[in-house]
Amino acid sequence: METIYIYLLKASGLIALFYLAYYFLLRKETFFTANRFFLLAGLGTAVVLPLFYITKIVWVTPTPLTFPISELPLKEVAPEETFEINWYLTAIVIYLVGSALFFIKFGMDYWSLNRVLYKTKAQQQADFKLIDVPEKIAPFSYFNTIVFNSSLYSPSELQSILEHEKVHSEQHHTIDVLIIRFFSIVFWFNPFIWLYQRAILQNLEFIADSEATKRLNDKKAYQMALVKITTHENCVALTNHFYQSLIKKRIVMLNKNQSKKWNSWKYLLILPALIAFVLIFQIKVLAQEKTITNTTTSKSTTEDIILVIDKNTTDAKLKQEAQLLKDLHGINLKVSKVKRNANQEITGIKVQFDDNQGKKGTSQFSGDKPIDPITFSKSTDKNGKTSIGLYTGKNKPNAKINKRIVLNSSDDEESNFAFSFSGDEDDLSPPNVPSIPDVEDVLDAPDAPDAPDAPKVQIQKKVIVTRSKNGEKPIVYINGKKVDVTMEELNSKLDPNSIERMDVYKGDISIEKYGDDGKNGVIAITTKDGRTEVNVNKIIKRAQADIERSFSERENMQADMERARKEIELSKIEMQKAKVEIEKAKQEILKAKKEIEKAKVEALKKQKI
Repeated sequence: METIYIYLLKASGLIALFYLAYYFLLRKETFFTANRFFLLAGLGTAVVLPLFYITKIVWVTPTPLTFPISELPLKEVAPEETFEINWYLTAIVIYLVGSALFFIKFGMDYWSLNRVLYKTKAQQQADFKLIDVPEKIAPFSYFNTIVFNSSLYSPSELQSILEHEKVHSEQHHTIDVLIIRFFSIVFWFNPFIWLYQRAILQNLEFIADSEATKRLNDKKAYQMALVKITTHENCVALTNHFYQSLIKKRIVMLNKNQSKKWNSWKYLLILPALIAFVLIFQIKVLAQEKTITNTTTSKSTTEDIILVIDKNTTDAKLKQEAQLLKDLHGINLKVSKVKRNANQEITGIKVQFDDNQGKKGTSQFSGDKPIDPITFSKSTDKNGKTSIGLYTGKNKPNAKINKRIVLNSSDDEESNFAFSFSGDEDDLSPPNVPSIPDVEDVLDAPDAPDAPDAPKVQIQKKVIVTRSKNGEKPIVYINGKKVDVTMEELNSKLDPNSIERMDVYKGDISIEKYGDDGKNGVIAITTKDGRTEVNVNKIIKRAQADIERSFSERENMQADMERARKEIELSKIEMQKAKVEIEKAKQEILKAKKEIEKAKVEALKKQKI
């Protein structure tokens, strides 16, 4: 509903803009036909321009929330029973009632017009229908029908009237009258629409007067006919009247010298105002968060789900997603051969895509059953290289992938790791780290903070290794002495209560510290009393399980917090834009009121004159 308010306000502002341009720049010029199309173009622009937007992408760096929402104190408060007026609903009701009243008025005018048109038989004259009525009404035309009372005028006056009304009929001025009446029903609340209506009707009379005098020999007699008909004030609505209240202005315009052609440049002055309107009101800002790639490892990539098409995706949604892909990612998507079953579920579809880097792809799915979700993902490695993939639900989970780190790699550039901990078994707790990848043979996480109350488990670029790359088992050192035992023997012989410290070394660090013994990795164990009877396997497994569980819970919490932050930011942007537009609308209304007051004062002055 708020969208309708904004649209009506924008359209009303454009109507006011075109009227003011006409009033201050064009109303005194004799470019009557050009003015006609200028005024009609203003109405068309007011309807169409607010519907189109220019999309602007703003890339922002994501800022993580430091305070968890789950820790906010929540308290249920019983709502107070207060009476509050819904101003939005009140405004729409007032608008609809006003539009209904003006529509009823339009219907009554149309009924009155038809009574006049079909009451007396028309006479055909060339392309016109002439109706001579006995009523004392002002002459008028309605499309190709001209109505008049011949008994009220002399033959020369009647000829002037007919030539005037024929111009209205030949140039289809009735269409202009009906268009402005329709706009008056829709925008009745806008004071400028009534001034606009008056300007259009007045300009149509200028056109008819100018063309009629070119066909008549006696211009002075035509002007006398104008003056005489001012006594017939009974006009029929929805028609082009020969009589208008501003007879003086019509006579002035008839005798005015033709405007110089170079004055046509005034029509171009509306363009900067329209461009300013678009830049202020018709630009949609879409905030797109930059993806931060993990640069601590050469294997890291960032992979985002950018489109998911499932069996329930509508045709309208397909078009919308295709436009978003083009605007946000530069991907041209073409969807064709869409087949649906009785439940409107997609059973067949052909998807083609290409991007600005020359990558292309085509996939087609067809069958009797609804399709599995089709997922587009865009991956970017640390070197900035991107790749686009298309997957079905069978091959890839339908979920957003923030990061994927390659584990168990056999590349030589794999980093060195070390794992250490100290303290009793009961003191073990997970460190405060933000994320963790899949844990199989490798456990990878950033450093833990050295706070006074930090847990005693300290993890620094760590790894738990049971077998090296070449399949050989690591060497075991207990209290600085090399022990030739297997991992099974170590676990069965060592007492876990006497452990002081355990370090696991790998790669260059292991070789640098232990020489050739470290080429397959080293497990270094230090006991409290220097003995070798320590069982650390249970402690390691428990620590690993606790860490994994903590990381999983933290990752879920961070995802929820991030979604909430995005929704809050978007809400703030929309609210701010709405406030700005409402404030500008208020300023336009105040200006309109001042213009109306000024017009009333001028009208009073003219009446006194």
